[in-house]
Amino acid sequence: MASGGSGEEPRTLLERAGSTAAAIGDVRPRSPAARFALQWGLAGLIFGFLIWFVVRQWNKLPDFDWRFAPGWLALSALGVALFYLLQSSYWRLILQSLGEDIPSRQGRAVWGKSLLARYVPTNALMVVGRVVMAERYGVAKRVCLASIVYELVLGFGTAVIVGAYFVIKLPSLDHQPARWAILVLVPAVLAALHPRVFGPVANFGLGKLGREPLRTTLPFARVLEIALLYMISWGTIGFGVFAFASALQSIDPSDFPYIAAAYPVAFCVAVLTFIVPSGLGTRDAALATGMTAVLTGTVATAIAVAFRIFQTGIELLFVAAVVAIGRRAER
Repeated sequence: MASGGSGEEPRTLLERAGSTAAAIGDVRPRSPAARFALQWGLAGLIFGFLIWFVVRQWNKLPDFDWRFAPGWLALSALGVALFYLLQSSYWRLILQSLGEDIPSRQGRAVWGKSLLARYVPTNALMVVGRVVMAERYGVAKRVCLASIVYELVLGFGTAVIVGAYFVIKLPSLDHQPARWAILVLVPAVLAALHPRVFGPVANFGLGKLGREPLRTTLPFARVLEIALLYMISWGTIGFGVFAFASALQSIDPSDFPYIAAAYPVAFCVAVLTFIVPSGLGTRDAALATGMTAVLTGTVATAIAVAFRIFQTGIELLFVAAVVAIGRRAER
């Protein structure tokens, strides 16, 4: 990609940052030993933070009268795994809509491997890693970056929409007319994704980084389609949380909307605290707080922390599976 200076050296700090980021994918050590050290060094960094994360979560588990219902636990695992499968498919759909593509099995492997990089603080490694891996399949850096922005905004925006339902239905706010004000966020989120808004904003940012503008943006009809798909995935992970809670505690079926909608709310909190690796602590606290609408504080905290550990295990199994399938497809 050419810089905005038409062959001249980038002049601004942002242009220098853009040029540096654009060159990351071209950094390949010539020495096999150096390549090995770089690859396994990054892997060690990611898994080091991951192990630290699991140990810290395990130590936060409160005393609780645990019970295990294997059937509910299996349903929860299915719901969580399906959530990751859907999310990886949505990213590929966004890429295709932007004029780029990666074969399905390799695309899921790229998405899955970049997912683990969330455990490194700031989440920047996730973005850089996916851009670099996708480029190996011919995806332009700026298009991949745009797809990640779309993914984040669509995920966050639809989580806000589902969370709005949660806020409106809270028993503690039942007689508060002001609770309906949260619905203002729904058109605001959709407006931000309209091509007449997203395109100029994205191209302005790319221009400041000295990068070429996007060739295309998502048509608004496609934005609405993908937003609906994301809402389905929130329902899937919401069911996973409810099934997990039911595996540890007797839960009334009427509590399903509150427990299921608490996860998208927790996701929003994690996004807003992106500096924390994978929303460590913040997402769990928000999930526990959300579930206190129908569960006691101790029970909600125990379920939230235990679910995070359980979800991390399913996430690792999912990534291992899609990476193995992707390698087989390469061969």
